[in-house]
Amino acid sequence: MSTFLDPITLSFYISFVGILGMFGFKVIEIKSGKKTWISKIGEKTDHIFRNSYFFVKKCIHQINKKNAIALIQWIAYHILSWTRELYIWVRRKAHAHPPSKMVIDMVRGKGEVKKNGGVSFFLKSISSKEVEEVPKK
Repeated sequence: MSTFLDPITLSFYISFVGILGMFGFKVIEIKSGKKTWISKIGEKTDHIFRNSYFFVKKCIHQINKKNAIALIQWIAYHILSWTRELYIWVRRKAHAHPPSKMVIDMVRGKGEVKKNGGVSFFLKSISSKEVEEVPKK
């Protein structure tokens, strides 16, 4: 039962009903000889879609390798500059509060290092032993 109510299957059913509806409107239009309201709307808006299609087609044909690379670089520059400004803003906000500044400094490897810090007993025992030389063959 749940397979019939799946969103993908449901969208297929809705599309199928729409297609049958278009066929029905066309059959009624042909038999009566009068244009339906959908055909009238289509005729009034057809030139808009035609002009936009030819504009997009013209723009795509004018793009070559050099223009495409320049366009990608331009887009990347603006995205990266916006990202850098956002990073600087967040960093200033974080450095305004001392606890977050300490966390940022810890992550970056800065700050004070305590000799007897929170290291496990195993690592403390390894660091306290002297390093023995490995015999060469």
